[in-house]
This record gives sequence, structure tokens and C-alpha cells, in this order.
Amino acid sequence: MSLKFYQPLELTEAVELLTSSPGVGKLLAGGTDLVLHMREGKVKPDFVVDLSKIQELRFIKSEAGLIRIGSMTTFTELHTSPLLRERVTCLAEAAGFVGSPQIRNQGTVGGNIANASPAADSVPALVALGAVVKITGGAGTREAKLSDILVGAGKNNLAPDEIITEVYFSEPNPVAVSAFVKLGRRKALAISRISVAVLVALDSPGEKVIEARIGLGAVAPNPFRVTTGEAALLHRGLTPEGMEEAVEAVCAEASATLGNRASAVYKKAAVRGVAREALARVYRNLTEGGRQHA
Repeated sequence: MSLKFYQPLELTEAVELLTSSPGVGKLLAGGTDLVLHMREGKVKPDFVVDLSKIQELRFIKSEAGLIRIGSMTTFTELHTSPLLRERVTCLAEAAGFVGSPQIRNQGTVGGNIANASPAADSVPALVALGAVVKITGGAGTREAKLSDILVGAGKNNLAPDEIITEVYFSEPNPVAVSAFVKLGRRKALAISRISVAVLVALDSPGEKVIEARIGLGAVAPNPFRVTTGEAALLHRGLTPEGMEEAVEAVCAEASATLGNRASAVYKKAAVRGVAREALARVYRNLTEGGRQHA
């Protein structure tokens, strides 16, 4: 049987295709992973639903204290968004690290989430920000924490007829500063070996940390928040001692998840440097009174 290809113009039409079409279907967002997997024979769908023409899934906006991002928003759009570059630098920076310019122009945030790669660049920042995913399917619309959607390397808990339509999170404190640091095998087209997203805000006198968020990627089946590292920073001055405690907490979490895999020795050593660099960049921008833009 030949592969059937659909290109709906509206979300309702896409959901109807998923629920009513016979056989196994796959969603095509940017296609940077799916097309490759189909060529390699890793997936063999009976039909493909291309979401690229559904304009209602493509937006970045601030609304009622939330930053909302449509699932078909590309990495280029994330990286160049004035809103994200100003308010959520870590996410804009993470998007700028994705693959090549061609991949950034095609790849989407929804696809990055659904693929559930341990090395997904945008996900550590989104997890650190406490992102929520909005999902629409044959049974209606539901919402779930991004961290609950990811259930293992390359695995999510979406139903076959469900589509990620949006990801959103609370706007960070207006004085918050964030950064994203990634270590890859090489500078171009590097898949993350370790990635860290950090966001920190100080109180109005600039003496104590009132908000701290740390997301860690590529050391576990899925990116996750390092709450022990966040706790090491909160309610105290952003001192070298406090930052080093946070770094050690990140290292401890990484060591616990890496276990004895072949890359563990290298990653356990490297994560310290990546976490330290991310915190150092945030510290410089907080103490210098400026923001570092992607």
C-alpha cells in the first residue's frame, strides 16, 4: 500500500485525519527527524499528516502573565524573537544552538518536544521554566507539564490522535537573567553531550536570590530540573561559594543518572564545567546590570 500524505490547513482537520484514517499515522512538523527515520526504515507509517500549513500553530506572544509559543514555531523564530531574547534568553540561546540554519528554519518546538530526545536543545530551558504543553486530540484538549509528557528516550505519552498545539510558561521575574550552555562533539551541527539552562533573579537590593531554575539535558533519558542546585542558590547572595554548591549539586544529579554507561566518566567531569559556565554567565550579567542576549 502506498504512503498517503495529507496537508490540512486547520487543526480540526488534522485531528480528524488522525482519528479517521486507517493504519498507522505520523505527524510531520519540521520533518528533520521523521524524514530521516523513514528513509532509514525505522518508521513505516501508512499515512503522514503535515502540520506546516496550519498557521494557528505558529506564534510567540505574551498574554496574561504567560509566554505562549505555538507548536509549529521554528527554532529560527524562537532564536530571533525580541520577546524571548529579552525575557527568556536561555530559550532563545538554546534555539540558536540547534543544528544548521536549514534545520533551524525547518525544525519546530513541538517536534522537538514530541521526539523526546535526551539531547533536545530547547527542552532543558523549557523544563527549567516549568513549561506546560497544550494537546488536542479526538477526545478533546488537555494540558500537562512538559516534564510529564516525556517518558523515556524517544518516548512520550501522547495518544496516536493527539497533537501538541502549544507550550507555555509563566513570564519570569522582570529582573531575571538566564543563559544556556551546551557542550557538543564539534561546533557545527553538534548534538548535545551536555546542556544546562539557568535562570536567576535577585531581590530589589540585589542581595539575595529570589528565583533560581536549572535545567539539565543529555545526561538522562529526558532533560530535568535540578531542584537541589536551585535550592543551593535560593535565599542567599549569589556568591562564588553558593554557585559552587549549585555546580556540585548538578554534578551529583548527573552522576546519579549517568550510572556506568560508557560516556559516564567523561560526562561526569564535563558537566561541572558546563554548569559552572552557565552560572558564571548569569552572574556576570546580574552583577554588571545588563542582560546577555542570544
